[in-house]
Amino acid sequence: MARGNVRRGAAIFQTVCVVCHGFDGREINFKDPPKAEYVGAVCKKNPWEGLHKIRFGQPGVGMAALTALGIDTAVDILSYCQTLPVE
Repeated sequence: MARGNVRRGAAIFQTVCVVCHGFDGREINFKDPPKAEYVGAVCKKNPWEGLHKIRFGQPGVGMAALTALGIDTAVDILSYCQTLPVE
């Protein structure tokens, strides 16, 4: 588990990321149905992948890079994402 500030990460996620990912992180399914993989699963299963996507975005889908917020803030967001549902 990441050691960021979950509260601070929640505040950012709930204002920036919620637009696409939804309040519970399950608005976008990264797998093909019937399989499901959401933000919480990615960030728990592979924190480095989650952190990379937070910092540099996701090419081809319009996910914004948040490098301007700094690494500490990205870790805070990752920490919050690890509290989200995996299913």
